[in-house]
Amino acid sequence: MLVFLFVCILIAVLLTRLAYLQTGAPSAILTGKDEKRIEIDVSRGCIYDRNLVPLVNTGTRSVTAVLLNEETRHLFAGIEQLENTSAACVTLETERDLPETVFSKTIQTVVRYDENTLCAHILGYTDAGGSGVCGIEKSFDKILRQASGKIGVKYTANVYGQPIAGAGLQIVDESYNNAAGVVLTVDSRIQRIAENALSDAGVTRGAVVVLDADTSEILAMASAPAFDPASPGDSLTDENLPFLNRALAAYPVGSVFKPFVAAAALEHGMQPPSSYECAGSTAVGETVFRCYHSTAHGELDLSGAVCRSCNCYFIALGQALGAEAILETARDFGFGQEDRLTGDLIGAAGSLPQADAGPGELANLCFGQGELLASPLQLAAAFNTLASGGVYRAPYLMKALVDENKAEYAYYKNETEYRAMGERNSKIINECLMQNMREGTGRNGVSEQFLSAGKTATAQTGRYNESGEELLCTWFCGFFPYAKPEYTVVVFNEQGSSAAEDCAPVFREISEKIYLEIGFSDAF
Repeated sequence: MLVFLFVCILIAVLLTRLAYLQTGAPSAILTGKDEKRIEIDVSRGCIYDRNLVPLVNTGTRSVTAVLLNEETRHLFAGIEQLENTSAACVTLETERDLPETVFSKTIQTVVRYDENTLCAHILGYTDAGGSGVCGIEKSFDKILRQASGKIGVKYTANVYGQPIAGAGLQIVDESYNNAAGVVLTVDSRIQRIAENALSDAGVTRGAVVVLDADTSEILAMASAPAFDPASPGDSLTDENLPFLNRALAAYPVGSVFKPFVAAAALEHGMQPPSSYECAGSTAVGETVFRCYHSTAHGELDLSGAVCRSCNCYFIALGQALGAEAILETARDFGFGQEDRLTGDLIGAAGSLPQADAGPGELANLCFGQGELLASPLQLAAAFNTLASGGVYRAPYLMKALVDENKAEYAYYKNETEYRAMGERNSKIINECLMQNMREGTGRNGVSEQFLSAGKTATAQTGRYNESGEELLCTWFCGFFPYAKPEYTVVVFNEQGSSAAEDCAPVFREISEKIYLEIGFSDAF
């Protein structure tokens, strides 16, 4: 019996040795075989604009998987990536001419952010592990992760992990770059127009917000400077603070608040003066407040006061009206409250003075100075209320979710909507803003193609540069076309000099390009 067992073992050993000598490798028949996989890339759910145009995953790169074995490895002498590896399958990100005897597969993978990526401050970015760090990437991290996919290659190997001759490579696609994700209200065409307009004007610290006048959907929200989502670390030491979303931060607003002082008067049954004599300055207690350059504007009505941006007129109007009425109306227009767009994108509440503010603080409030702070998004919502005939709608950014077939579901709805002022009173103010474009401080924002309405502001900040010059925030807030507004636009420059010179032209460029590239839905 022992002799029989010994003979069986000897025969098995001889057969195994014979197989090795015949094939030059362990036999797949005798030792079994295994499927090996190499993961090449992992995708993440997509983020779209309102027209289902992808805002991420828009770039591509080629990755070549190369199968190595003893017969082919010598072909790669001099290619360090292949020469210094014992792996059976490697990937190359640079194209090479490979012999036909080499098994390889070239795969197109997606690049999440490329040089054309828009909406950096809205999108945010991901960390090295693929998790959202800020913006939409963070707010919807779970949904974007659930829509992830993989792509790679597989090959057949023997028990030693070596490729079996003739087995080749196969691509394995596990829902890679599938269509599921998040849809924003942003229009990528308008977003690009806004970002380019800031760049063309040389605005190094500023913002643009564009709203749909009918719905308050955010069509564009640009902040300068932007950071590179693909390489955020490059912006960490930039003194211009690229990570700050200036569209959501609060700043002194200046004269763009004046229309809301007029709105407060009209809504509280007070008729603004039809004949006010501006001497260029006015005293409130021991403090003297002046118009720009102490210019005496002479006799003014409301329209003239808006066109000439007369501080004295609005101080007189506010004193007659009182702080409480102004603040009540301001809150109705969205001042002093946060704009919660997503969990990680929240517009600053800004600040309003107290109702018992003293005479000096009330005077400052009447022309948008003092404790009053607001964000570009807040001002866009406030001016959009005027554009929509007095109906306030909170601005919003989310439109829907989409599945892997790009079918939309889980639509978002704006639940904050109410009448902030009467339509008739709104029309009175809008006519003043339209007249301002014709003959007032807004002339540089006028398009020859259509009528618009708007207001400038050059706000003092109380901060000074090294030369002792006060830093100024400049604004232009308006809407177009005037007859039936479709778009509301706010332009902000954190380091401006004159709103008429550095913000009004940006408004004009944005409005004209929207008209030429997209058009208006109604006659104007």
